[in-house]
Amino acid sequence: MSDRVRVGVIGTGAIARLRHIPAFLRCQQEGSAELVAVADPQIEGAQAVANQFGIPHAYANYQDLLGLVDAVSVCTPNLYHEPITLAALAAGKHVLCEKPIAMDAAGARRMYEQAQAANLITAVNFRYRFIPAAWFAHDLIAGGELGEIYHIYAHYFNGSLTDPMTPMAWRQAKAESGSGALGDLGSHMIDLCRYWIGDIARVQGHLRTFTTERPTPGGGISTVDVDDASTTLLRFVNGAEAVINASRNGFGHNNYQRVEVYGSKGGLIYEIEKADVGGTELRLCLGAGQARYNAFATVPVPPTYLAANPERAMTDFIAAIRAQTPMTPDFADGLRCQEVLDAVEQSANGGGWIDLPAPR
Repeated sequence: MSDRVRVGVIGTGAIARLRHIPAFLRCQQEGSAELVAVADPQIEGAQAVANQFGIPHAYANYQDLLGLVDAVSVCTPNLYHEPITLAALAAGKHVLCEKPIAMDAAGARRMYEQAQAANLITAVNFRYRFIPAAWFAHDLIAGGELGEIYHIYAHYFNGSLTDPMTPMAWRQAKAESGSGALGDLGSHMIDLCRYWIGDIARVQGHLRTFTTERPTPGGGISTVDVDDASTTLLRFVNGAEAVINASRNGFGHNNYQRVEVYGSKGGLIYEIEKADVGGTELRLCLGAGQARYNAFATVPVPPTYLAANPERAMTDFIAAIRAQTPMTPDFADGLRCQEVLDAVEQSANGGGWIDLPAPR
């Protein structure tokens, strides 16, 4: 491999255009990567994206770009994550994959095990770990500033499906997505809670679909067979407990997150409206002095944390390949998140509390 990591992006939808491609182009400007190809079954769209961003090659079949690259970024609907990833790993390519990484835990486990066997670097775009305030919160909790953690209340709301006439898309079809708001939004909160608090021992879940039919782009009507809202209870290995609400019916919200964490010595509140707005401050109540007056103070994130940004998954992936060192979040994190998602689905179907496999 040359000093520059040659990258191919597979799937040219919104997340590729808004996050992956711009991040890899910045790496290209800095001399650490070269974005050489994109692939999408809709070849006209792939070619348009290649033209827009000055990418040399565009293909309808992702297999055609594997011989040109050292690494791939998988930005397709969830159904295709596993087969594309396994093919890329078999070809000796490092893989960054969108979340959730597979349709179920069995698929995620196959991806993880094949990457381990091939000794290839993997990454998952759990981008909210890289919000400055989220990084700062992690270090405060890890440093014991909040003491023993008791409670986490996490909310992720957007209003994208509030209107029942919003057309059907692949995220509302289980065959392509695997799950609805749970997998799309809840997975981010599950990962953020794991990042802050530690591993999860038990799960209980409730899923709800408020709008059960939606118009199709072609003028018909289609059944929605995934959730558009989820509530998840988590019990962590260290005894902490969390409630996670994820909904696409958050009227008036674009991409709203709020997480409250309470421990024996302090509390914090993290809040953002979308990935690139906010996230540079926390509300903190630390120690008996503030608690005496029920006083939360708004605290700016220290300058050292401002280097974090929601494209760090991509830039860290390139850095890890060049240094030949593992990074996080990786496929182990993606697998653990998928195990939680599967357990929530099982619980919502009448299983009560579900115990997770022991941490790896």
